[in-house]
Amino acid sequence: MHQEIGGVLEPIWFSYENREIRLIIERRGPEDGPLYLLLPALSTISSRSEWKDFAHSLGNQYHVVSFDWPGFGDSERPNLNYNIEILKQALRDVLQHLEKFKPKQITLVAAGHSASVALALATESSENWTKLILVAPTWRGPLPTMTSWHPKYFGWLRGLVGLPILGPVLYHLNTSRAILKYMLRRHVWVQTNWLTDERLLEQQKISRRTGSRFASAAFVTGGLDPAGDRSWWLRQIKKLQCTVHVVIAKQAPPLSRREMELLADHAQQISEINGRLGLHQEFGAMLSEQLISS
Repeated sequence: MHQEIGGVLEPIWFSYENREIRLIIERRGPEDGPLYLLLPALSTISSRSEWKDFAHSLGNQYHVVSFDWPGFGDSERPNLNYNIEILKQALRDVLQHLEKFKPKQITLVAAGHSASVALALATESSENWTKLILVAPTWRGPLPTMTSWHPKYFGWLRGLVGLPILGPVLYHLNTSRAILKYMLRRHVWVQTNWLTDERLLEQQKISRRTGSRFASAAFVTGGLDPAGDRSWWLRQIKKLQCTVHVVIAKQAPPLSRREMELLADHAQQISEINGRLGLHQEFGAMLSEQLISS
């Protein structure tokens, strides 16, 4: 475990169903500066390292914080029935942990599927946020998006991946370099020179950490989805008590882009930036420059 955004590592624990789960938080910059909390996108390769270029581009005048979701990255990855409630509790505890710094401003930046977790706390937490920035936001996992089926129809697949022996074998096949390369090129990144062998290997290592298959399978099958239809997040955005800025990925998959545009209709600010679902990682410097100037 090492620095990903050039900051200080801090473990915290949150409780879920009588179990203590460790999260890894990383902070950089002055503790009394405007606070940017960066939520990594939820995916098989989810990691706070996605925000490296963005965080460095912000400079040293901001207090920049990111963390790994439970089940992903450097955080604990127990065998649990991962769902939106676990993620909500994790975010609650991270926000509570940051209160000790008495931030004057909190800007929450949520990438991809983490936008749904932020929106889920709209009523209880958003009055403390100066702004919520949703970058290439999504609300459905890959399989529900492709099939338009409710996540409940994929419960059998989550169970299969969770089985001993068979589960690890299936997950190992699904995180082969060939499959990851296809996924990254088709849905995540756009620059042909971005997906080097070294970067592909880094993503594979993230995906294959012990215990990663449980949360990853939940994401892919819709187990981390907040609801079965888009009306949920259109209702949630109206409950926010802060300014909302939606960043649309210009080259996002058509179905995902359509959802971003529908959400953006209810935002106070809208931007479009090159990239797909991983634009915050691929174009981190460009994104930070645009957000700071807006």
